[in-house]
Amino acid sequence: MDISRDAAIVIPAMDINPLVTRCVSECRKTCPGAEIILLLDTPPADPGIADSSGIRLIVTGPVTISTKRNRGAAETSRTYLAFIDSDAFPAPGWLANAIRELQADPDLGICGGPNVSPPDAHGSERIVGLAQRSAFVTGHLNYRKQIASARHCDDLPSCNMVMRRADYLAVGGMDETLYIYEDKALCRRMLEAGRRILYSPDVLVYHRDRPMKLYLFQRLVWGANIWSTGVRVRRVSDAIIFLPCMAVLFFLSGGALPWIPVWGWIYGPVTAFYAVLICTETLRRAERPGDLPPLFLALVIGNLGPGVGALAGPLGLMPEHRKLYRNHE
Repeated sequence: MDISRDAAIVIPAMDINPLVTRCVSECRKTCPGAEIILLLDTPPADPGIADSSGIRLIVTGPVTISTKRNRGAAETSRTYLAFIDSDAFPAPGWLANAIRELQADPDLGICGGPNVSPPDAHGSERIVGLAQRSAFVTGHLNYRKQIASARHCDDLPSCNMVMRRADYLAVGGMDETLYIYEDKALCRRMLEAGRRILYSPDVLVYHRDRPMKLYLFQRLVWGANIWSTGVRVRRVSDAIIFLPCMAVLFFLSGGALPWIPVWGWIYGPVTAFYAVLICTETLRRAERPGDLPPLFLALVIGNLGPGVGALAGPLGLMPEHRKLYRNHE
């Protein structure tokens, strides 16, 4: 029996584009029995696309991703919910493997796994993918950007997340007011409800990395929103979101050196040490010599970009927040 028949795959998107089409196609291929619910901002140019692809199409208007996922959960009666981003696609066995884990452990609230770069990644998208495997960008959670050993964890990203629909509804679904960290907030409530969260390497999706410009926008917007999510910090590990802001403030303090030259005794060595660390990580992650300059840039953007956004956001200097959601340009 096709185990995916008991699941609904919820895909939030802005509009129909080649990435969304690929996501839907691969979901249909690897999970033939699953109900696929695609939630869009606006009606598609081709109104027959839902009939031709066998999906449920819901137009929500320009709402948050959390709102779309909650709407998808409300629109299905299937036992399991699977969340995947519209710029991602599943590996064979993705949904079935997650459901088996949930069936084997009644206390398991969420099962997910790696979201890695697609095999056909190229150009600056491939470079960004290399950067995101680094702890300089994704911190102690960098195992989620590569295939690592199975483990229970505190949270998983909503681009690859499978759970019982009943559990999702019991904790109130996702916070529709959040631009970022909606998945962390959901996972926290799952843990508070006594559920466990499992990262399994067999629950694999391929997640497209943004090209360098959109990657910069993403990191800036991510940083600009830490002030609204910071009040939800509950663990020391959550406080890592403020480190990029502290780092940027430190580097900006170099402007005071003409007036406080003694500060150079601290500023100079720390800055040099940071540069050595970034250069070392660039050499370690690069796959070929031509990767070195753009990878160095991607690591700096990934590491300091949120800090710049955190400082620029309150000043009204940020790009429009929905840049974060655009997955195809």
